[in-house]
Amino acid sequence: MNTHQTRHQFVNMTLRIMLLLVIPALALAGCSGQATPAPVDDSQTAELDFSPVVSATGIVVPDRWSTLSLTTGGVVEQLLVEAGDTVEAGQVLLRLKGGNPEDPPEDVQARLLAAKLEVQSAEKTLKDLTKNADLSRDEALRQISLASKQFRDAQYNLDNISVPAKQKNLDPFEAYDQLLAELDAARLAYEPYKYYPEEDETRKERKEDLDTAQSDFNAAVRRLQANVDLQLAQVNLDNARQDYAKYLAGPDPDEVALAQLRLENAQAAEKAAEAVFDDLELVAPFAGTVTEVFTRPGEWVAPGAPVVQIADLSKLRVETTDLNEIDMAQIEPGDPVVVSFDALPEVVVPGTVSFIAPKVSTGSGVNYKVVIALDELPARLRWGMSSFVDITIDEEP
Repeated sequence: MNTHQTRHQFVNMTLRIMLLLVIPALALAGCSGQATPAPVDDSQTAELDFSPVVSATGIVVPDRWSTLSLTTGGVVEQLLVEAGDTVEAGQVLLRLKGGNPEDPPEDVQARLLAAKLEVQSAEKTLKDLTKNADLSRDEALRQISLASKQFRDAQYNLDNISVPAKQKNLDPFEAYDQLLAELDAARLAYEPYKYYPEEDETRKERKEDLDTAQSDFNAAVRRLQANVDLQLAQVNLDNARQDYAKYLAGPDPDEVALAQLRLENAQAAEKAAEAVFDDLELVAPFAGTVTEVFTRPGEWVAPGAPVVQIADLSKLRVETTDLNEIDMAQIEPGDPVVVSFDALPEVVVPGTVSFIAPKVSTGSGVNYKVVIALDELPARLRWGMSSFVDITIDEEP
């Protein structure tokens, strides 16, 4: 039997014996006295201040603890903590060499780095598409300005070209073809007289005809060139406007879709590489204290095997181990509790019922776990210490 239970029962029995001895003694003293005792007023009778309690044993546990394991097996390369160390959330506790001897950690890290670089490159490509679209739009706007000036200049040149009377009713291309033919004919007519004396009348006439044909042809060429320049300027202006309209809507949708697909593939590869890399490390899920280490450097650990246990020892509580169903039915959350400890007999800590299990505990008997929140935390209190709890309950009316 627990020492606290023995002590508790002994005190109760002692009180009963004392009451049995004291009450008859008081009665005899009243009968043998010389003076007649004064009648006692019932209203002056003192009432015993008594609060019913439910008692149980318990054990000290942290509010939060976890026994950690790895999802992959491997040889412990680095064990970075030992029992008693304080750790922060996310801190690396242990590293493996790698679950597959043909897949060393260096290769895993290299693949992870390559995946991260590919993600960065894909992100830059996608970003550059938008950036380049903005630059292209600005350039298209500049080209519209240049093409507009080119078109105005070409139109001005065409409007100010002197067109011989004989060409006014001809299309520029027709005029070019016709006057080229006349020039060729004039040149052929002049050719036989080219070396005649300049004073020769026939030579003079043929030379004048050739000069006139050349002048008319040159005018036709200028007119045709002006028309061509105007048409080219119009094409350039139209192209610049089309480019501006295209870039105004943003980057090319097909290019964006391709870049987005590349980015998604890179992110998936990065995630897979990170998962493999993370499997080689054990990290603390929360801040606390390392309470136990189950392995050593160089040992093989299997997937799911306990490796490190951590707990938040800044807040301890007591959980009952033998509170039966009859006593459990009398308590409620919020009931005050007094807790003592076998290892610390001089320490008594007040507390409160914070939780009552909805289901019976496994093991012998019909017992329910009740959690006691401690109002104080003694300096020497440790996880696993046994305790004795007295839960004050409301007396039935």
